[in-house]
Amino acid sequence: MKIEARDYRSGLPLSISIEKGVYKKIERIANSPDSLSFPWIAPGLVDLQINGFGGIDLNSEGLSSEQFEILCRKLFENGCTHFLATIITRPRNSYQKYLQKLNQLHCALPLNCIGFHLEGPFLSSTEGCRGVHRIEWMMKPDLSWLDEVMEASGEKVKLITIAPEIDKELSLQFIRKAVALGSAVAIGHSEASWEIIESAVIAGAKLWTHLGNALSFVVPKFQNVLLDVIASDLPYASLIPDGKHVPMVAFRALTKALGSRVILVSDAMAGAAASPGIYHLGDREIVVDPQGKAIEKQSGRLGGSTLRPFDGVFLAHKMTGIPWWEWWDAYSVRPAEILGIAHGLKEGNEASFCIFDLSPRPNLRELYHKGKKVYSSS
Repeated sequence: MKIEARDYRSGLPLSISIEKGVYKKIERIANSPDSLSFPWIAPGLVDLQINGFGGIDLNSEGLSSEQFEILCRKLFENGCTHFLATIITRPRNSYQKYLQKLNQLHCALPLNCIGFHLEGPFLSSTEGCRGVHRIEWMMKPDLSWLDEVMEASGEKVKLITIAPEIDKELSLQFIRKAVALGSAVAIGHSEASWEIIESAVIAGAKLWTHLGNALSFVVPKFQNVLLDVIASDLPYASLIPDGKHVPMVAFRALTKALGSRVILVSDAMAGAAASPGIYHLGDREIVVDPQGKAIEKQSGRLGGSTLRPFDGVFLAHKMTGIPWWEWWDAYSVRPAEILGIAHGLKEGNEASFCIFDLSPRPNLRELYHKGKKVYSSS
């Protein structure tokens, strides 16, 4: 198979040959009037935090294979070739059974879900940090739990978010063990100090989960999590570019400070790519208003987002003025690096990519997954 399209970073026309699901040969085409009409090509988007999508909740006990497939294909329609199914805090004794179920669905439908992100239960229970997670299900890091969830998931737990300050020494042991077992570790829902963040980085932590959210409402002027993360050696920090989780000016400030350490995530819940209404995030009831804001009914807190991944790239560009292709890398190549995946338009890499137009507005034409077309807008 051969694709002709414009490189998303250089704008140059390319001829791309694909064999057996990988890029076989990528060559530049001489500029011609015809090449100006080529669509754009870019690596498929990689979302590390999908709680639900298209009306489907990944935290639902009633999740069926049909629903799982709908969700995966809805994400294809929105530019996402790789994602982590994200499980929020739940009772300790429920993880094994639920991860076994998710693993069965994943094995039966090997589409764009590449594993699982466990956001909890090792989070801070403080007022600002807890978000919509249930306090009574939170706990200190548990090394035996780690063995249990890795076995139950078929070793597909690829990311775990923890708050290391709840027990520093135990958390550092947990991070080292998780990394040794093949999972990346993020810090989030946390008030970790700079010193604790640096210790976690040395132990192997790679990421801060949705920086700017799940933080205390009032923080000291200088000794606060935002400055501590920026000053740390943590390789990456994720941001939600929906304009609702982090207001525009704050988003601009954080991206200027963090530079190429920023990655984008949607933190999408069931109401993403769906109509306004009432949805669930696990046992939590979430109301999605006509503006797409997802609010937990009981507490009034944000309960995930309704952001579509493809839109997220261009919303980040609109808020910051930073070129859209830089944001595309923040939503594809960089998150793939966290998971150890060689992604991007390079010979030998997996051919999972988006074909799209920019004018008159950004529009996803087609999506290819491992060399096969899995979505077309026509």
